[in-house]
Amino acid sequence: MDYLSHHQVVIGFFGAEDSLLLTVVRANEYGAHIVPKKGKFLWVPSRQAIKEFGKSVKTKDVAAKYNLFVPKGKRVACVNKNKKLVVYFYLLRKVDIPARAFIRKTGLDYSSKYKRIMRAGVEAIMYDNATGKQLLAKLGKEGVKDMREVMLRWTKPGNAPLTIENKRGANNPLVDTGQLQKRITWQILPLGGD
Repeated sequence: MDYLSHHQVVIGFFGAEDSLLLTVVRANEYGAHIVPKKGKFLWVPSRQAIKEFGKSVKTKDVAAKYNLFVPKGKRVACVNKNKKLVVYFYLLRKVDIPARAFIRKTGLDYSSKYKRIMRAGVEAIMYDNATGKQLLAKLGKEGVKDMREVMLRWTKPGNAPLTIENKRGANNPLVDTGQLQKRITWQILPLGGD
C-alpha cells in the first residue's frame, strides 16, 4: 500500500516537448489552427504526390523531377503529363484541425472500470500478496488498450474531404497508418514527479 501512496501510472505519449509525436497528439486532442510560416499558402500534397513520392513529399522533391507550376487563378500546383494537368499540391490559406479529445474521452468512458480494477487490486494486495506495482501495471496495460479502442471507434468530427481523398476514401480521423496507436504507452512515475 505504501507503494501506491508514492507512485502513479501515467498513460499516453512520451517524448521531448517539441517532438513531432507530441505535436500530432496535441493537434488531435485539442485541435489546431495551422497557417503558413512563409508565403501565402500551405502546400498540401495530393494523393498523386503521396503515391509517387511518399507521405513526407515536399515541393522541392516534385520540382526536382517535374516542372511544377501554379495555373493562373488556381489554388493548385500541377505537373503537365502528356498534355494533361495533374495536381500535386493544393494551396490552402489555413488548415483547421478540430479537437478530437481521445485521451480525455478514454478517462471518462472507462473511469468506472478503472475504479473496479483499483478496488480489486487493493483487495489483492491486502489478502493475496499482490503488489502496488502489479496493480499500477495492470491499470497501465488496460488504459493503453482502452485508448487504442477509443481511437479506432472515433468518427466525429470526420476528416476533411481532402484528407479523405488522400487516404483513399478512409474517414477514420484518428487512424492513418496505425503508428499513433502503437506509440501509446504507460509508465509508473513517482507521485508529483515527471
